[in-house]
Amino acid sequence: MQRPVISATELRLFSLFDGVSNDEIKSITSYIHIRNYPQKTQIITESDPSQCLYFILSGSVKVFLDDNNGKEIIVNQHHKHEFFGELGLMQNIPRTASVVTSTETRLGIMTAQDFKNCLFNHPALAMNLINNLVTRLINATETIRQLGLMDVYGRIAVTFFNMSVEKGDIRVINEKLTQQSIASLVGASREMVARILKDLKTGGYITIDKGIISILKPLPQNW
Repeated sequence: MQRPVISATELRLFSLFDGVSNDEIKSITSYIHIRNYPQKTQIITESDPSQCLYFILSGSVKVFLDDNNGKEIIVNQHHKHEFFGELGLMQNIPRTASVVTSTETRLGIMTAQDFKNCLFNHPALAMNLINNLVTRLINATETIRQLGLMDVYGRIAVTFFNMSVEKGDIRVINEKLTQQSIASLVGASREMVARILKDLKTGGYITIDKGIISILKPLPQNW
């Protein structure tokens, strides 16, 4: 049976290929194969060899670390038309974090050698990669600055705002979140998160329906 192949149209939707000609993109598609993964499938394990670059065609993944006590810390989340796994390939180092699918996910996969060949043969792709890394560094620095200066409630408020999108008069976080996943995102205990969420619901600031959080009005400055 012939394996699924990514289309040039799908690949064009990734910022990594901005400015790359149609003919170049068509040639690059031959280096990428497609695989489907169920929810909660581990794609990358921290410290494993770096072997592939991944393009999210549908679904989402979370990037996380485990501390010495087995506590999970979520360091990033990637969604449709984003890519991940490039850092280990560029530096030829082991994976620095683990990645697991948050939902059923369809990935385009490119091997390390093919990725390096593409960077060498397509200068626009290499420049886009640099721009992407700079943007991620700026965003990470801003997140660290905000979270480092805030208490747990402040970190939750910022996280909710960044993850939510406007829908009419409210904001909605489309990704299902548990108390534990929120705790992992903001670096707090599940018990503390549960108390804050309870107060926000009691105050009419949020509703939670099957893990989907809706923000009904601006969250208070302090908790």
